[in-house]
Amino acid sequence: MTRNRIVPLVSAMFVAIACSESKQPTNPNPNPPPAPPPPVNSVVVSLTSPNNDDGAVVVTLQGPSVSTLQRSSSGYLLYSRSPGAQETRVIVVGSLATGPLFTFAPAAGANLSAYSATVQQVANRADALRASTTGYTLTIAAAP
Repeated sequence: MTRNRIVPLVSAMFVAIACSESKQPTNPNPNPPPAPPPPVNSVVVSLTSPNNDDGAVVVTLQGPSVSTLQRSSSGYLLYSRSPGAQETRVIVVGSLATGPLFTFAPAAGANLSAYSATVQQVANRADALRASTTGYTLTIAAAP
């Protein structure tokens, strides 16, 4: 064989070997990030109380554009006032128990983390103001 035939033959063999080696295909598109959670249409504010004779609670709700406040129990009365765009004051009166106090509609696109609630005052069922709000907690969660 002449040299002119060997060079193309060796080149063809290298090309064939290079093409025959299997490589793991690369994924040009890695797994996409998880979809954002669905929008929350209703939020529930729940009370945890160290007492069993609460008759009224004053709550300050901080967060964007709170609307459509509704009591969680037909035995409760609910009063609300928004002194500013980021604050709503809520009074719930009745034979209060640990559990849901009220619900509200959050601002469109707002995350639950944008809201916070604080117990300002509590009165017992005999209308005596409690000396302290220690032990009272509020939780904010998406309504079921």
